[in-house]
Amino acid sequence: MMDDVMNLEYYTETTGIKGEIKEQVNDFIVTEMASHDTGEGDHLIVKLRKQNMTTMDAIDKLSNMLHISKDRIGYAGNKDKRAVTEQYISIQGVDEMDVNQVFTDEFDLEVVGKGDYIGLGNLSANRFEITVRQLMFPIEDLRNRSLKTVEELEGKFPNYFGRQRFGSARPITHQVGRHILKGNFEEAVWTYIAKPYDEEYKSIRKIRDELWETRDPEDAAEKFPEQYRYEKALLYHITKNEGDYKGAIKRLPEGLQQLFVHAYQSWVFNRVLSKLLEEDWFDPEYEIPLVGFKTDLKDNKPENMIEEVLEEEGVKQEDFRLQDFPELRSEGTYRRAFADFRNFEVLEIEDDDLNMNKNKMTVKFDLPKGSYATVFLRELMKND
Repeated sequence: MMDDVMNLEYYTETTGIKGEIKEQVNDFIVTEMASHDTGEGDHLIVKLRKQNMTTMDAIDKLSNMLHISKDRIGYAGNKDKRAVTEQYISIQGVDEMDVNQVFTDEFDLEVVGKGDYIGLGNLSANRFEITVRQLMFPIEDLRNRSLKTVEELEGKFPNYFGRQRFGSARPITHQVGRHILKGNFEEAVWTYIAKPYDEEYKSIRKIRDELWETRDPEDAAEKFPEQYRYEKALLYHITKNEGDYKGAIKRLPEGLQQLFVHAYQSWVFNRVLSKLLEEDWFDPEYEIPLVGFKTDLKDNKPENMIEEVLEEEGVKQEDFRLQDFPELRSEGTYRRAFADFRNFEVLEIEDDDLNMNKNKMTVKFDLPKGSYATVFLRELMKND
């Protein structure tokens, strides 16, 4: 079974520039493109600029500093961790003075006025400014290849889910989701806790390697550092409640449990879109199902491929009802097969100050919400 999540078909044929991204935090800059009416409303509208932390981490810290519930802070999208990001948040029931008294090195806040709650529907697009490093090709070659790829794309690119959807260092969220859907709760728990991947720190990989082989929870929780609190929670649970793997999963936050199912739907979507591209399928407006128990798998090529993938996987549509986890059940939804991009520009190409005898290139472009900059850059770089 193929689980290399980004082993997917390319849309363009131009040779890639290769290279690496996110070597420095400020190599990846994301600015939310949204305008929020200010003047009336019971929320403060605040610009949040952060780096090296997720939006959720920033919201957690801010709610603690303001002594309010996280539910009173709204935001339109979760931005990358290893990046410099700028986005708008809304905060209910606090004064501007309260926000101005928040001092931290981890993020900056700027009050822009009063307005309404900011939720997921309030985001239209994101602007990215990204530096690609460790480039071997000459400057003009890099420029020509990049512009040729962009010309080939004609304003659209395959709307795959990016690697971060599945876990950047350990792409296992979809595997856990697959096991939960099939009712293999024991395998789901051990995959989450112990399945090792080379990209993790050696010390953590060693702990996972040993656990993956022994599957012995006794004293294993003590081996994980404090920040691995979910692994520790699951291990403590199955140590005290032998064989209760379903109960162990329920110890995780509901949002994380839902992520497992959503990641599996995303994995199926990626597989299907990749197969369609292999067969030169292109429909710029088509929405491919993120399959659930209510999805109408009509007799079209994408839907037929979903049925084929699910059959290969031994997963049925009915499994998405999740009788053991009714709060996780998924009716299914839709996602565009191709996403638009706008305003691509090569800003500069010069010597890479971090890597001797290499070049770096900084590019800028706009993407709609829900689309991944790493997926767009994948067409330019072609590293996989």
